Amino acid sequence: MDTVTEPTRAPVVRFAPDRRLTAAAGVGALMALVLSLTTSDLAGRLLWAGAALVLIAYVVTDVIWSPRLTADATGLRIRSPFARADLRWDEVDSITADVRSRYGVRSSTLEVDAGSLLVVFSRRSLGADPETVAGLVQAMQP
Repeated sequence: MDTVTEPTRAPVVRFAPDRRLTAAAGVGALMALVLSLTTSDLAGRLLWAGAALVLIAYVVTDVIWSPRLTADATGLRIRSPFARADLRWDEVDSITADVRSRYGVRSSTLEVDAGSLLVVFSRRSLGADPETVAGLVQAMQP
């Protein structure tokens, strides 16, 4: 009897913006666009058109640069509007979650430091808590 072994896959973690938020931004953009076309007030038109443009920008960046961060045993792949990089683990200096509290509001970001490249990811851009992401990404390092 022959035994068939299935090929093993190397673990990979990917982090991308939450598609539900992207869809909500798309719906909001459509609503703002309709309101900008139907309102008779010039200031209101400009306000709704500006809101539509901002929300469309969110949707486009979420679709084009997704996933934002990918980690496996070989290194990191970063895809964002302002940074694109494929980094080996020996090129990465640190991966840290920066948590701050100001005026009662807690914010956390993930910082990837690779020498001259510093990329900061928000919770929204990762679709997960940056502290959790930092732990998972660091666990991928050989």
